[in-house]
Amino acid sequence: APVRPLPLRQVPKSGAGLERRPLMLNDKTIEICERLDWSIYLDANEDVELRKESPAGEDFSICVDSKNFIQNVKEYAANFDIDEHIELWIEAKRNGVKGVPSARELVYDAEAICKMLQELAAALAKEEPA
Repeated sequence: APVRPLPLRQVPKSGAGLERRPLMLNDKTIEICERLDWSIYLDANEDVELRKESPAGEDFSICVDSKNFIQNVKEYAANFDIDEHIELWIEAKRNGVKGVPSARELVYDAEAICKMLQELAAALAKEEPA
């Protein structure tokens, strides 16, 4: 399947600023991610960053190794800890981070993020070679 470069992203570690590299994700895999409103970026370490806005407005992102991309996304989705995500934001709010929603909204949002990840993993799994 065709391979295409992903969008440019600031890569501060490289010193070169912006980089565009071919990534071993086929067009179908990229199309699935984009159809589910995930933005895809590649960093200097060949890791793939997937970003999507949560219902509460969090710019949620995950970073997975581009090798075995689908398996890595499935593992991330399976291991996403809703409680840990909520605790992270409650702690951030206690430390003065502005714009953190209420605890009730954080619960709803973390559950929605978990569902977004599971939806992505399931869609990608259908394209995984047998």
